[in-house]
Amino acid sequence: MTLDDHTKDLLADPKRRRDWVIYQLRLQGRSMADVAQKAEPPVRRQTLYNVFLRPYPRMEKLVADAVGLKPEQVFPERYDRNGLPVRRMGRPKKSTTKDAKDSTRTARRNVSRQEAN
Repeated sequence: MTLDDHTKDLLADPKRRRDWVIYQLRLQGRSMADVAQKAEPPVRRQTLYNVFLRPYPRMEKLVADAVGLKPEQVFPERYDRNGLPVRRMGRPKKSTTKDAKDSTRTARRNVSRQEAN
């Protein structure tokens, strides 16, 4: 399926993408619940809706297949130009520019700061 510029604009906007996908499924006489039930193995409908909130590769493929597109066409901000997923793994890195707090308590140790250094 080829996409025109208006459809690409719709899919680029995450808020309007969900409505477009549901509209395309209704044109086919299907719903998100149908897609979830016919998945192998079946998934819950609520799980399928999570794809619109956060990256979820398996659900992205289910939704894209249901509307006849590739996942990188339906979710363009989640893939690079080569069609590879753009995902950050793990926890975000802590900033190294902040000064670390001095967590030692000098009052409890009966040592003044001058003696400790």
